[in-house]
Amino acid sequence: MTQSNDRSATTGSGFGGAVRRVLRTVVLMLVLLLVASIGLVIGKGSPDRVPSAEEVALSGASTAANGLASTATALERTVPVTNGSDYAELAEMFGIHALALRPAGARESPSPSVSPVVSSTPSPSTATTTPAPSPADLLAELTASYTESFEAAATVEPGPSRVLASAATAQWLQSRELAGRLDAAVPGIPVPEVHHDDLTEPACPLETTTLEEPEPGLDGARTAVLAEQRASYAYEVIAARADDPAPFLRRMAQHESAAALGAAVLAQHCVAEPLPAAAYALDDSFQSAPDDALRELESGLTVTYADLVGVSAPGPVREWALRQLVETAQHLAESVEGTSPKDAPGILPGIDPVEYPRLPEPAS
Repeated sequence: MTQSNDRSATTGSGFGGAVRRVLRTVVLMLVLLLVASIGLVIGKGSPDRVPSAEEVALSGASTAANGLASTATALERTVPVTNGSDYAELAEMFGIHALALRPAGARESPSPSVSPVVSSTPSPSTATTTPAPSPADLLAELTASYTESFEAAATVEPGPSRVLASAATAQWLQSRELAGRLDAAVPGIPVPEVHHDDLTEPACPLETTTLEEPEPGLDGARTAVLAEQRASYAYEVIAARADDPAPFLRRMAQHESAAALGAAVLAQHCVAEPLPAAAYALDDSFQSAPDDALRELESGLTVTYADLVGVSAPGPVREWALRQLVETAQHLAESVEGTSPKDAPGILPGIDPVEYPRLPEPAS
């Protein structure tokens, strides 16, 4: 009897052990699968994507423009309008800059909960702890903003450089107007001038200087040189008919100089300049309304140079285009009396207004 019971216990114990071993194996497999799946999820979520230099530059410029819009909005509430200043218009311009400068991914996201232009009135507690900004504060912000944007526009990859340069140009022009009202030092052109001595002697066979289809940036440079030659001719024609030809002749000489420098930049890249024509076709407006026609011509040049900044690689071509964009926009601004942010050369010089982003409507 005892022998039978021992055999039965041994048999039951063996069966139970087998079951336990199977269960342990199944549980272990489930745990391994769970750990592996968690590892995959964690692996997919990290590391975060590192933003590009272009995205960093655009984001910084957009944030700076947002701050400018907030400061201008605060000034519009506290500073009376004098000498034609309109801080509400400035706030709108900077708000458009902030939206235009947002990196591509950010543009697809919802607008910020507080718009820089339609931000709500500060609460009493905020008003008592935060001093109201002054026009001098806005001037300092402007200087920091356009300086950083111009530096980025000269170095980032083609594409974002266009809007960076355009917004910086508009902000610099507004800083000049604001500095004049504050009796502060009016800032000069913040973009280095390209000199003939800065360009190296081209080391290329003579026949390679007659390329008809150079790379996009150089093709745009040839277009710009041709536009400068045509502009010089237009000013020469107007000067011949003007009672006082001196200002037209001065501008003619400036366009001639720009064309010559552009030709030197092309030569450095072994690309021939377009040969100037003996005469260029000018429409009737140059005779009936010469001032308007010349402003339209200059406005077209800002588009040419902004586009060239956007397609050229960092280097002499872009540096020349940046300088010419700023100089041409300055001439346009000075040719229109009582310039406001919405007058020539526009909120974003060199960019068609149809491309401007729309600001969100004020909350009711």
